[in-house]
Amino acid sequence: MSALTPAGLRPVLGLTWHTRKVELVAWVLGVGAVMAGTAASLSATYDTPAKIRTYADSVTGGALEVINGHVEGIDTLGGVIQDEFGFIASFLLPLLGIALLARGTRRDEETGRLEITLGGAIDRRSPMVGALVTAILTIGLVVAAFTASLASVGIDLDRALLYSLSLGTLAFLFTALAAVASHLVLHTRGVYTLTLGVLVVSYALRGIGDVTGSWITWLSPLGWAEKAAAFGGMRWWTLALPLVVGLVLIGVAFRLSSYRDLGGALIPTRAGRVHAGRFLRSMPGLATHQERGTILAWLAGVLVLAAMFGSLTEQILDALSGNPDLASALGSGLTISADGIFWLVTLYAAVVVSGLAVHLVSGMRAAETGGRLEHLLAGGISRTAWFTSYVGLAAVAIVVVSTLGAAMVALTAAASTGDMPRMAATFGAAAAYLPAELALAGVAFAAFGLAPRLLPAVWGVYAVVAFVALLGDGLKLPGWCKHLAATSWVGTPPTEPAHVSGMVAAGALAVVLTTIGYAGFLRRQVPTG
Repeated sequence: MSALTPAGLRPVLGLTWHTRKVELVAWVLGVGAVMAGTAASLSATYDTPAKIRTYADSVTGGALEVINGHVEGIDTLGGVIQDEFGFIASFLLPLLGIALLARGTRRDEETGRLEITLGGAIDRRSPMVGALVTAILTIGLVVAAFTASLASVGIDLDRALLYSLSLGTLAFLFTALAAVASHLVLHTRGVYTLTLGVLVVSYALRGIGDVTGSWITWLSPLGWAEKAAAFGGMRWWTLALPLVVGLVLIGVAFRLSSYRDLGGALIPTRAGRVHAGRFLRSMPGLATHQERGTILAWLAGVLVLAAMFGSLTEQILDALSGNPDLASALGSGLTISADGIFWLVTLYAAVVVSGLAVHLVSGMRAAETGGRLEHLLAGGISRTAWFTSYVGLAAVAIVVVSTLGAAMVALTAAASTGDMPRMAATFGAAAAYLPAELALAGVAFAAFGLAPRLLPAVWGVYAVVAFVALLGDGLKLPGWCKHLAATSWVGTPPTEPAHVSGMVAAGALAVVLTTIGYAGFLRRQVPTG
């Protein structure tokens, strides 16, 4: 076989499709549906040039560009769609590429499936090539879905294609980055931690560059996608930047593959202490130790987001004062006050922290498929102790990350405005959203306990919740649709008192779903494929 088609590539691709077709189809349909829903809703809402101009006047402002980026052609329907979809696209498309590559490489290596596959007449490069081909084809289908969605609402085909390709090449770049990371770190969670860390830095650089109007934007892959200006000047050449860097990273990934053994990593793990402390010898301590990297990565993302918003509080308030329609465009809780800014940041942070909860439950599944859970259960750890340890870890992590995020936005807002904000209100708003965050964790725990194969679908649920929570007001979605996100049950604290009934309902839902997951876990086999 040639270097481009290593031996055994065809059976590897066939096996990938056989074992992951549900996941791949779900990614295409889910991500495509988010774009289709955004385009359809916005085209119905902003159906005249006057309405589009009003929107453009409302959201145009240097400080506000930190959220969705600087959109060239904001006075067109396509520009409105790009602006509304900007925040979700910044994380959803890179996550698509990362997840597809990590699942096909490092995760299969952790579970031992890769070793079995390579035991046949399979070139050791074939699994990596297969994962890349699978990811690229899936991203291509998403690009096609995006293009069709935009064209269906009357956007010129060439502009629709350029915007879709700018997002597709962004996903490709992070696919390539995940390929490199899969050789550097030992576990799948390490791949996510490393690549999502790069994504957070990219988001910060893009935000700083857009706000200051400087060249810093060009340091960020998210900035490259933005500079394509599909609804403005149409710079097709910018697509070459992520493509070239991605191809270089893929070359590096294949080069690195020759330097490590199967099951190893190029970044050596630090040797632990000879004698573990009392906490580490406990099940909660072990769970915390294993998931500490995941928690720290999501914490870093929340802190960066909070710091960026908080430091621009005064500028955002000035923009709100100059554009009275801006508050309604960004959300019903965004008032021309510091409390309005705190609500907006708290809502974004709540959505991010909900992703942390799902990621922690995914760590439970990785422990099961990797064989670590069987060893623990055989060694005397009960199922109850193991499951409840992760439930407690998820709850504590959510509380800690939310609290630190609230503290960060309060302190940076104080530095921006010169006035110390109402700390109690800031922390109270973060606390009010905790039940909603725990509700999504409950969905993940229920899926893990009842049907662990469906756990990846919870990320689809998370995408829907994020879409509704962040874009529901701007898209003027009906009330029943907004209630698909438990954050809407809580209200808009601190601009108004939190809805206690909604908090209780979200908390009760979290308890019920987690209990269902626990009961299912006690009854099912371990491992369950």
